[in-house]
Amino acid sequence: IRTPEERDVQIKETQNKNVKYESSDENGEITEKSETPRTSDKVGRNDLCPCGSGKKYKKCCGRV
Repeated sequence: IRTPEERDVQIKETQNKNVKYESSDENGEITEKSETPRTSDKVGRNDLCPCGSGKKYKKCCGRV
C-alpha cells in the first residue's frame, strides 16, 4: 500500500514521461513534433498473412 505522497510522486513522474516536447523553428515560432508516419501499408483481410503461414490474414493473425 502506497501513501498519498508516494502516489503523488508516481503520478508526477508518469505525467513527465508523457510530455510531448516542442521546438522552435527558424522564425522562433513553436512547432509541435509530428508523429512518425507508418512505413508499411495496412494488411487487407483477404491478403496473405504477413507471418508467412500462407493463410489469409482473416483466418490467421487477424482473428478477433
